[in-house]
Amino acid sequence: MSLPEKSQVEWDELVVRRGSRSTRPKRWFEAAVTLTGWLWLSAVALQVLLSSILWVLGWNKFHVYVLELLPSATPLHVVRMGAAIAAMAAAVLVGWASYNRLRFGRLRRRKPPAPVSDAELAEMLGVPVGEIERWQREKVVNWPQDR
Repeated sequence: MSLPEKSQVEWDELVVRRGSRSTRPKRWFEAAVTLTGWLWLSAVALQVLLSSILWVLGWNKFHVYVLELLPSATPLHVVRMGAAIAAMAAAVLVGWASYNRLRFGRLRRRKPPAPVSDAELAEMLGVPVGEIERWQREKVVNWPQDR
């Protein structure tokens, strides 16, 4: 007993094909932009994680490494710079999401599965049809294969 196999036509519908507009330089550029975005996002996440760990461990020299190095830096100035950096990061991520939506938004590859009859389900699971109908009426089903 095996599950029904997808035909080659159905699989081909799920594959994204590169159009004639997709030249090699364009693909390299898109790969470079994507790699740069992921590296930047990873670096920021790593910096936040390491800073948090060091802060928890007691190595919080914020006043020495930030406020004393920049004589004009005040805590309010640092908060404003943090907000500006967060806004820029949000702009980059929203721009990236918008680009992906424009590029891939028209693709509709998700298709709901075809309805399965009780007889097909019973055949796949190797149980009588009456058992499937009984399971559908029950609130909880104890199936021996789940244990």
